[in-house]
Amino acid sequence: MLKRSPIHLAAALALAATLSPAVQAQDSPQRVEITGSSIKRVAAEGALPVQTFGQADIQRSGATSVTDFMQKLPVMSGFTSIADSVGGTGGGVTTASLHDVGEQYTLVLLNGRRVAPANSGTTIDLNSIPLAAIERIEVLTDGASALYGADAIAGVVNFILKRGESPFQVDIRTSRPQHRGGEQLNLSVSKGFGRLDREGFELFVAGSYDKSRKLRGADRDFAKTGLISGRANGLNFDFFNGSSRAVPPNVDVFGPGIGGLDADGAPIDSISFSPYLLANGKCPADHVVGGQQCLFDYTSTVEIAPEIERKAIYGSGRFALGQSGWTAFGDLAATDVSTVARIAPYPAEFGLATTSPFYASYIRPYLTGAQDAVATDANVKYRLYDLSNRTYDYNTRSLHTVGGVEGQVSGWDVTGALTVSTQKQLQNYLAGFPLADKFNAAINAGQFDPFPYAVGTMPAAQLAALQSTQFTGNYDTTKISMVGFDANAQRPVFQMPGGASVLSLGVDMRRTGYKLTPNPAVANAEILFDDVQNPFDLSRRGWGTYGELLVPVSKTLEATASLRYDAMSGVKDKASGQTFGKTEHAATFKLGGKWNASGDLLLRASYGTGFRTATMREIAQPKVDFGVTSGTYDCPFSAGYDPLGYVAAGYICENGSQLEVYQRGNPNLKPEKSSQWNLGAVFQATRDLSVGLNYWAVEIKDAVSSVSEQLVVDNPARYLSLYTTKFKSSNGKTYVAILDSSVNIGRIQNEGIDWDLSYKTKTGFGRVEASLAGTHLVKSRYTVPGTADQWTTSLGKFGVNDKVAFRDVLRATGTVVYGHWSHTLTANHRSGYTDQPYSVDDCVFTNDNGDCVAGALRVPSYSTFDWQTRWNVNKLLTLVLGIENLADRKPPLSLRVNGAGHQLGYDPRYASPYGRTYSVSGSLQF
Repeated sequence: MLKRSPIHLAAALALAATLSPAVQAQDSPQRVEITGSSIKRVAAEGALPVQTFGQADIQRSGATSVTDFMQKLPVMSGFTSIADSVGGTGGGVTTASLHDVGEQYTLVLLNGRRVAPANSGTTIDLNSIPLAAIERIEVLTDGASALYGADAIAGVVNFILKRGESPFQVDIRTSRPQHRGGEQLNLSVSKGFGRLDREGFELFVAGSYDKSRKLRGADRDFAKTGLISGRANGLNFDFFNGSSRAVPPNVDVFGPGIGGLDADGAPIDSISFSPYLLANGKCPADHVVGGQQCLFDYTSTVEIAPEIERKAIYGSGRFALGQSGWTAFGDLAATDVSTVARIAPYPAEFGLATTSPFYASYIRPYLTGAQDAVATDANVKYRLYDLSNRTYDYNTRSLHTVGGVEGQVSGWDVTGALTVSTQKQLQNYLAGFPLADKFNAAINAGQFDPFPYAVGTMPAAQLAALQSTQFTGNYDTTKISMVGFDANAQRPVFQMPGGASVLSLGVDMRRTGYKLTPNPAVANAEILFDDVQNPFDLSRRGWGTYGELLVPVSKTLEATASLRYDAMSGVKDKASGQTFGKTEHAATFKLGGKWNASGDLLLRASYGTGFRTATMREIAQPKVDFGVTSGTYDCPFSAGYDPLGYVAAGYICENGSQLEVYQRGNPNLKPEKSSQWNLGAVFQATRDLSVGLNYWAVEIKDAVSSVSEQLVVDNPARYLSLYTTKFKSSNGKTYVAILDSSVNIGRIQNEGIDWDLSYKTKTGFGRVEASLAGTHLVKSRYTVPGTADQWTTSLGKFGVNDKVAFRDVLRATGTVVYGHWSHTLTANHRSGYTDQPYSVDDCVFTNDNGDCVAGALRVPSYSTFDWQTRWNVNKLLTLVLGIENLADRKPPLSLRVNGAGHQLGYDPRYASPYGRTYSVSGSLQF
């Protein structure tokens, strides 16, 4: 006879990524709301595919932040990692994404309520969640749009924060990688007061401070250079992703027919070379020869992990309202996160007249008489290495407040709350950016000479003149707000053989704002080689109403049904007075049920639909500069293929260079529609061993996404509408650019299996607890952007979306508890995949005859092991020693250039660069 009922097992064992043994069933009969349902019930009665992680799980994981913990779960894939911020585009934001469906489809809640997003949609920055205040985390791996609204297509992550009476507790942790860089410090304090049933109130407060030091690419041999050679799969590879913006600079010299004729007999109106190379016969350090130019190895200068400082406070309270039976409650969470990221020095370009002394000294000597006669001007491509790396400070300040009441009215349990949640994101420039007027004035006055000096050799007076041109300060400020109201009422409505049926009715309304204000210097394009940045002030409203019915058909069979109606307005830009898009409406539903087939087996199933509108920026963002592409490409246009007339107009579009990029909204985007289903089972195989399986599927129609830069360049005829031009006032030249604008790409289909094994037993040497959990993707495919029926996939390979969908991700944990000691070994595993492919024209791969061939690396599977020893010295003090990545495994080699920042040599989204890392922590209670 089992000691726990199958219903208990359903809640405790259907946790497909548990980091420690299944959570014990609660002894208290208190009725609570479980993620995925609006109906309060005894927690052990739930049979949803909900994974629950308590404080013990978080502590054993060794995680130092919510991001660190969440992104290691096997069910999480396709999220934004901190590595995405190092390239200067992520803004320090980290996210959650269930089953590789996408972060925009995973709803993140704080105590069951929405939080101000990190962008103009609904995606939440995990950095805004204080780890020290978390009581438990509930992860619903099934779509729940019919209850929560549009953005819960893939599932829900609900962070339940601590409340009520608890001792004063101080936690401190420090960690240090074996290799240089990346040290961390974490400190938190907390205290809880009172009990609602005794003093009539309860109050909990917590504060935390976290500091992570930077990690430079130069500190790891696998990330210190973009020049990579080797042999794999019977082929040789010689890979380099350098930049023609170099130090000393390369030049482009323009003039009619100055470069002779191309293969089609058309005149070539520019030539490129490095005066330094032609004068010295070689390129300086950190450069390689590319034709007659020196190409800069920018990878040698970047960081692979940023510097992060996080401060957070949290408070929650509940207060009895006299003898009325009503309770008032409130939450407050405030975080201040600063992410300092450094990328390659500024790639400046400026014009040079043929009358300039620099032209006479460094350019004319390398032109023939005929070339000099037709030359009109020159463009200088200069890397401002001596100005230091471009250094960004992404400072995000979040404030989340909730106030509400709960009680009973005429037999209905009623809850209502008002949520006000804000984020203020400041993008500050700390170093590395020149002001155009000061830079051009210094050049024209000859105060510094960029041409003869390699890195570190410029005379002090000239160096001071260069550094005096620097801009520091705020680049832009983004203010995000979310004001919402929600109310719910539930009561038993009729009796069934299995018990009382319960009806839950609810409504929620919210207004979201997204306002971006550039610094005046930025708005007016005063930074060299920058473009005008327009302000915008976007807002939209949404509301939804829902009903949920729980029907206990019998003692062993339970059914649920949910129905929701949503409306989402168009997007208003207060800055321009325009409204983009229109109000969209949709009704969604979900049907589900569970069956206790026997004392050892529980079965469950559900089917539902979803609805989602594009984000405000995807719909209404004005055209703004977005830097350059991640990769370098050959120009997709030529004299023989010039459908937009760019070549005939003389617009700059070089081979082997980065393309300029704009972003712009698309007001014609249609709403996405989805369907989701799952089939699950929980089996108590023996007294000590349980098994959980859950097969899930998600299909999305009219999915909204941008077209990857690789697709745009490789298929110019298909994506001509995504090409545009960008004029640079710094040199008076117009460049071919691409437009990063969202489209309805067609369809997405993801299917897979979440599974887990949980085992615990007592032995002569202590209590043994073990778990093995994973996610196996069966299908992960999508239609090629711009098509409705051409399917492609990223499953087990680097896809055209610049991402990888891993076939298998798993985590295994074993713990031995003996007296005051416990020892835990954790294994983390990702399956291998085929890397970014390269064509014959790319000539990255060659055969033994030296012929260029198409090819791609096979990136092997990646496994790491972590160790933790915990000593409960007494009831007040606990000490912990941890070692992450015991074997000091390096990330596997990858030759990808797209998808994540500026780091090369590995993919920072999928493997940690830290290596073996030691940590010591302590927890003291008073």
